[in-house]
Amino acid sequence: MERLVYFQRPNAAMLSESESIRNLWDEISHLRHTVFSDELSQYETQESGRLEDPGQHFICLILKEKFIGYVSLNFPTESGFRMKKYFTKDAMDTLATNFYPDGTVHEIRGLTLAKQFRGKGLGLKLMLASLKFSEQNGATDLIAMGHTEALPLYNSIGMNILMEHSSEAGEVKFYPMHLSIDEAMRRASNLLDQIVIDTPETKDDACYHGGASWAASGMDFDLRDQLIVADVLDSPFPPCPQASNAVIKNIERCFKESPPTQCEPLIQKIAQTRSVKEENILVSSGSSSLMFSLFPQLINEESKVLILSPMYGEYLHILTHLIGCNVTHFPLYPDEGFEIDKEGLISISREHDAVILVNPNSPTGVYCEDMENIIRGILSNKNGQTNCKTIWVDETYIEYVKGYQSLENLTEEFQELIVCKSMSKCYALSGLRAAYAVTSNANYLRKFIPPWAVSLPAQIAAIESLNHPEYFKEQYEKIHKNRELFSKQLSNLDFRVYPGVANYILTELPEEYPKNSSSFVSKCREKGIFVRDAENMGITLNSRFIRFAVRSEEENETIIQCLNDIV
Repeated sequence: MERLVYFQRPNAAMLSESESIRNLWDEISHLRHTVFSDELSQYETQESGRLEDPGQHFICLILKEKFIGYVSLNFPTESGFRMKKYFTKDAMDTLATNFYPDGTVHEIRGLTLAKQFRGKGLGLKLMLASLKFSEQNGATDLIAMGHTEALPLYNSIGMNILMEHSSEAGEVKFYPMHLSIDEAMRRASNLLDQIVIDTPETKDDACYHGGASWAASGMDFDLRDQLIVADVLDSPFPPCPQASNAVIKNIERCFKESPPTQCEPLIQKIAQTRSVKEENILVSSGSSSLMFSLFPQLINEESKVLILSPMYGEYLHILTHLIGCNVTHFPLYPDEGFEIDKEGLISISREHDAVILVNPNSPTGVYCEDMENIIRGILSNKNGQTNCKTIWVDETYIEYVKGYQSLENLTEEFQELIVCKSMSKCYALSGLRAAYAVTSNANYLRKFIPPWAVSLPAQIAAIESLNHPEYFKEQYEKIHKNRELFSKQLSNLDFRVYPGVANYILTELPEEYPKNSSSFVSKCREKGIFVRDAENMGITLNSRFIRFAVRSEEENETIIQCLNDIV
């Protein structure tokens, strides 16, 4: 029996929860190594016998429960096409002359079949599946790069191959090509009717987070004191003393009195501190609560939403599991320092109904200083009408950035803009849960926030914390010093350390470390050290990315001692 199975690029949670996805991912990685390393010599041979595909979307062909091959696709902008690394600007410009005006272009990253199954029409089935998948996700054009032996297959579905342009990789010569989806759908309509794409089941639809230490300790806080929790980004510094004292002084009231229904005193304090209008502020018990309450009111299953990749995983969870909308990943690349391609982001954002950005981004730690101009570029109508109706910017970690520029006040100019601010990470309030959003559309959205959304102790502590900014500035300085020292120590252990600005560090395992990130995390946990496998945040390249929370100097030193033993 023949099956086509689709899944998005898997994170650690998907790989741990779904045996079928894990098996497919292993098959893809081994097949890609066999073809592109052993057979075509395009990449160096790896001892693991694995070569992970950098695509975002995968369709696999299964025949009588045997893995036959796969096709991978990306949803990039023109400036984000991975093909541009292989072809000249002239070649890419020539390719672009074929695009449908104001259309959406998908890129076929790879079409790979096991050698014994080639020449049997199975590659065509995968091509048709990618065609149908792209059409269903709103694409007007498909582009690809194919090597000489595969050109007849691409020709068979009507690909326009630019034979005057080519690129060599290893012993293989590749050519760029283009396909008009509408034309191909008409030509192959009878064949496409037979294409059915399934999705594998996962264990559940709960969003994966850090916090695995709770499974190890339960509510035994003496045991928790023996652990180092660096997989979540809770503040390593204590809460503001005035905030602690205010809660302790009123602790009995905190147990038995209901809080202000709509958090009016906290809203007043935020407005005063941030110089924004009270009527533009929404408050809830953490940024996740705001996201779950507001996103279903802002977008629907027909919406096209753009997110950064990698980025905080809660957003993708809500978009796929709660709303079921069309999601496009805007890729950020390690070899580019995970910096945002600003022009590319603006261009593709204008084609989407909504855009979600995190600044500074997590897990990368990169802060984009030009975010205001990006927002203006997305919403500008100088060069034609933009499709974008919602821009959500998460500024949870922005207080860590020296001289930061929040977009809170820009919300008065642009009704499309919503700025979300968790108070957990920068104000040591993770356990109490408080967050707010600023938007000129707040009067409409307020009805979707439940009453008593923020507990009384959380409201008391948040207000007092906002009264004492100098205390937190001192703590942020300590974080910066600890991050710099911790980064040097990690570099000395041959971790590749990516520069960041907040209370976490993204790293890549040392080249000589023989195992992947999942194995590394497990080894750390055996020693009572909990760190974050960045796979589940959108990074799956070689499964070797780890995010460390910056803890106290003593805790960081203990982590380094642990890493010395492991690597």
